Amino acid sequence: MDEKQRDRYARQIRLAQFGEQGQQKILDASALIVGMGGLGSPAAMYLAASGIGKLVISDYDMVEASNLQRQIIHADKSIGENKVDSAKQTIEALNPACEVETIGYQLEGEELKSTIEGVDIVLDCSDNFPTRFEVNRYCVETETPLVTGAAIRLEGQIMNYQPNVQGPCYQCLYTQIYEN
Repeated sequence: MDEKQRDRYARQIRLAQFGEQGQQKILDASALIVGMGGLGSPAAMYLAASGIGKLVISDYDMVEASNLQRQIIHADKSIGENKVDSAKQTIEALNPACEVETIGYQLEGEELKSTIEGVDIVLDCSDNFPTRFEVNRYCVETETPLVTGAAIRLEGQIMNYQPNVQGPCYQCLYTQIYEN
């Protein structure tokens, strides 16, 4: 870690539980974010601001005017652009040291699995059960930590799956809800 990085991340480094070792782990880390909407947008911005080394962002939707009040990574000038292209511009402006890889189409099947295998953690910020279940399945298979969240109207949920901790995965908890 160089002096510029020490200065940029000084507030995090000062935390007793964090220190330079913790900051270095973030600088060396990579994350996949599935969905650059209302949840994925702030998650990407906070991860970039904290110093994560690489973000892989995936979304196949275009920015619409109705997105702008809750999808804060996008701006008026982004209307009509693919969400990942818009998000990449914001992330790079926020932290030029963060490497950003974009996937502007439906990520699924073996390509999703291999993308998950290439990162340290996955954030599922998608808006549908089939995608959530597929992301979960590949995280379980590859033993990749998963943070999943959902929000609708004024309610939300968040959970994490850690492969080294005994407990249920996303699909274990939500299959019946989806089937009903």
